[in-house]
Amino acid sequence: MDFNQEKQLVEKAKESLEAFDRLYEHYLPRIYGYVLNRSRSKEIAEDVTSQTFIKAMTKIKSFRYKGFSFGSWLYRIAHNTLVDYFRKNPDVKAAEAEEVESDEKADAVASRQERQRIIIEALRKLPRQYQEVLSLKFFEDLTNEEIADILGCKKETLAVKLHRSLKAFEKVVREQDLGKRLNIS
Repeated sequence: MDFNQEKQLVEKAKESLEAFDRLYEHYLPRIYGYVLNRSRSKEIAEDVTSQTFIKAMTKIKSFRYKGFSFGSWLYRIAHNTLVDYFRKNPDVKAAEAEEVESDEKADAVASRQERQRIIIEALRKLPRQYQEVLSLKFFEDLTNEEIADILGCKKETLAVKLHRSLKAFEKVVREQDLGKRLNIS
């Protein structure tokens, strides 16, 4: 869905649940994947994702394009909902939530999954704010402008956070000797 199609659909969704349903179908896999990646728990991901879309549906009339997509707005809602979830449930930590198993069996997929597992293992050793920045940038493939909007900070501030996050990640990889397992020096 391109930006203009999305914009038209959002305007229709302000008046029609059917139009909102099309936005839901388009963004559900992305938002769920983002929350699942951050929480590492199917139950938490399902709960937070549904809360995200309920909030979006009830507040869509207040949504205004400010240079960012509807998807960015949804990511911000998901981010805030997940932060609220962990605040309300301090005994649950993203790094300790249950692992999600994959059904795929191919060797190439297994290799990629092992690499992702190692990266996630390293990410889990970082402070939550660094995990968030790196997740949005590299797993969700969002632009710096979109990430800054989601996190509610200036683009320049995000650049500093991204730099610090990458340096911290690099340090963890080095200290944990994960470079060899990732086939990097």
